[in-house]
Amino acid sequence: MQLSEPLADISNQIVGYYDRQLVPPFIVYQYPPSDEYLVRQELLVLTRWLKAKHDIGSRTVSLAEIFWESLTEHGRLQMVVEAEQAGNYADAQLAVRQILATAPTLSDRIVAKIAIPQDEREAVFLYRAGALYPAHRTSSLLDALKDKIDRPVTMLYPGRLVGDYGLRFMGKTEPAYGYRALIVSREGKRQ
Repeated sequence: MQLSEPLADISNQIVGYYDRQLVPPFIVYQYPPSDEYLVRQELLVLTRWLKAKHDIGSRTVSLAEIFWESLTEHGRLQMVVEAEQAGNYADAQLAVRQILATAPTLSDRIVAKIAIPQDEREAVFLYRAGALYPAHRTSSLLDALKDKIDRPVTMLYPGRLVGDYGLRFMGKTEPAYGYRALIVSREGKRQ
């Protein structure tokens, strides 16, 4: 089994953390939104590689699952669905933003899902970030997680790379330049 160059780069960052006890890397794996299902397959390959070659376990967290759980727990799922069906997208987005910012926040929910490591050496992978579009930007999510997680975190990011450090969520938003994570592009560019 051979990893592609971008996946090998991510693997090296994760393995490097455990071999040298550096600061846990936060990585954004950027890819075109149309490659979503291919990237999910790559995630499977990468997690198997890490376990087989380096005895590093993996935790995968679906941001879509947390998104739907949050709406349901707050009793707002039906309201958001009805607002979208009626074309009131601004109301739906505002409700989603408020829910994801209310305790337990999106980052709190992620931390709760991975609070107890399953393996001594473990990497965390966040996927299905596209479910948050357009209500929630992911740059603030990674910032919120930085001080709460003591393991390598990789977020699968459907979007476009703009210049060296700009990311356009889903390829549609204005570029965000505030990511304090290593950006690894599926197209092979590393920032």
